[in-house]
Amino acid sequence: MRLITKAALTFASMLGMATTVVAAAAGPASATTYPPPSIHLQCAAADGDAQHGSVCALPPGMTTAPDNYSTTIAVSKGGAAGPTVTFAVTAGSLPPGLSLTAQSTGSGTVISGNPTVAGTFDFTIKATDANLTSSLAYQITVTVQGPPDQLVCAAANGSFLISGVCVLPDSVAGQAYQGHLPTSHNAGGTLSVTGSLPPGLSLPATFGDSGALISGTATQADTGNTYSFTAQGSGDQGQPLYRAYQLTVDANQPLAIVPPAVGTTLSPGMVGGAYAQNFFLSGGSAPYTWAVASGQLPPGLTLQNFGNPRDADNELTGTPTTAGTYAFTMRLTDFAGQQTTQQFSLTIDPPLAISSTPMASGTVGVPYSHDLNAQGGDAPYSWFVVNNINELPPGLTLGSSAPDFNNVLTGTPTQAGTFSLAMQVQDSQDNTVTGTVTVTINP
Repeated sequence: MRLITKAALTFASMLGMATTVVAAAAGPASATTYPPPSIHLQCAAADGDAQHGSVCALPPGMTTAPDNYSTTIAVSKGGAAGPTVTFAVTAGSLPPGLSLTAQSTGSGTVISGNPTVAGTFDFTIKATDANLTSSLAYQITVTVQGPPDQLVCAAANGSFLISGVCVLPDSVAGQAYQGHLPTSHNAGGTLSVTGSLPPGLSLPATFGDSGALISGTATQADTGNTYSFTAQGSGDQGQPLYRAYQLTVDANQPLAIVPPAVGTTLSPGMVGGAYAQNFFLSGGSAPYTWAVASGQLPPGLTLQNFGNPRDADNELTGTPTTAGTYAFTMRLTDFAGQQTTQQFSLTIDPPLAISSTPMASGTVGVPYSHDLNAQGGDAPYSWFVVNNINELPPGLTLGSSAPDFNNVLTGTPTQAGTFSLAMQVQDSQDNTVTGTVTVTINP
């Protein structure tokens, strides 16, 4: 059985923090070591796909207005590198009309100007700082107008960009598969694959305006395997196409909702307390989508994505606002259109609170026993003295009466007076609250 996500149930809790002071032993001063000086040209882009193999693809330019072009060549320095870095093109050439600022005292330099010739231009830049150097290959595509053609990772086609890689819809062993690789211009082009497609699947060398298509039938022997590959080629006007992909082969199993460890009756929540519960699944093929088919979610809770975006709306999360028991049915749909449902129930408890009513009074020398009282939350409760156990009335201590812990103030009082002490109570879901408990001991 393949579990796509793990269940997580979290609640706000109070944590104590202790500070430890450590005295440094006297001794001879040790030499301070520093990392060796270094310089590195860097490549970065919003979708993580600027690195085309060993080439850094910079933003495209245009020869028609607005044709003002500017992009930063980033560099990082470490150690005792000097304040000034020089930059030079050592191979290839910049697009005509563009120039490189040769010197910089900051974290990089700039390529700017007005491109005059369309095409794809490859060049290498070397950064020099004293005796340190770093070189990186770059590429700029210039069009007459508008951005160049590019491979698109589209959620509408079941694909998601994750850490710079386009993750395609899963294939199912033994079933026919079609994975779309659309381009931004919706025009034809050529593509080849570097790396490995799942055995039984293939990508034609040419494609039309509907985009490229990976198709075929994956074999049972590849169940559970994930394949990484790169598609590269040229678009409708010869512009370079490049994108990294992943494709997983799933077992041919029916889609099912797998109740979490707590079962279909979910762990309770509390009014005003943060709540989160993930839903499990097995079988089918990603991406998946969760939805409420019927019933009502507790007010204040909604479905959101947790972790992998290919498992949409698979986390019930938020802060409940209304106590009660709620029944609802979840519907799960996979990429192939399979659906399944499962009913769940969830109880939202009132807020956890310590009773503000003074406890029954006691008498010096007379045995005393009285329960500490809390309401709301999810029993059983555990009680703790917030500051110091010596705050309890002399002669009394905390005892336990199952199923709670430390919930009985018991013993024989030895000193008269009215005692107020800060107590903390914790319920079974780790919700905590602090309040004042007052008890009077008569002479």
